[in-house]
Amino acid sequence: MEREPYDFDAPDSDWNYEPSRAELFRQIAAPLYTTDAEGWLTYYNDAAAELWGFRPVIGKARWCGAWRLYHPDGSALPHDLCPMAVTLREGAAVRGVQAVLERPDGSRAAFMPYPTPLRDETGALVGGSNILLKVERTTRRPLTVRGTRPVQAQRPARFAGMHGCSA
Repeated sequence: MEREPYDFDAPDSDWNYEPSRAELFRQIAAPLYTTDAEGWLTYYNDAAAELWGFRPVIGKARWCGAWRLYHPDGSALPHDLCPMAVTLREGAAVRGVQAVLERPDGSRAAFMPYPTPLRDETGALVGGSNILLKVERTTRRPLTVRGTRPVQAQRPARFAGMHGCSA
């Protein structure tokens, strides 16, 4: 039995289709935004607007779309010192930090940012992308060791909103 030879012609015009960065970002359910190299917002998704509590104007908001930012201890965090600003200034991703945002209505939400520099094919910094994972603290019963007083458990925070999941 003889097989038909393979047809090596490109089947369709989209045969080797590569989606744009914006198309890829639209598929992510977690709060996400991008900036240019100077930190001006160039894109954000609906989840980011929901987390921020409003829709900042593209090209007018800088570093982050949050109304106000705070350190976890409650002290003010100036936007020009936020993790995205540091990422763009230093050209390196910032990891392992938490912050608190305040919405225009006064409500607050703790989150972990994951700002990452975006580079062109030459390696030049062209912007940044940031995924924001909302942090929800859980209350747990104190751990006890026989013959000692209760000890507060050192448990990491749970992350809600990651990959469209809720906790």
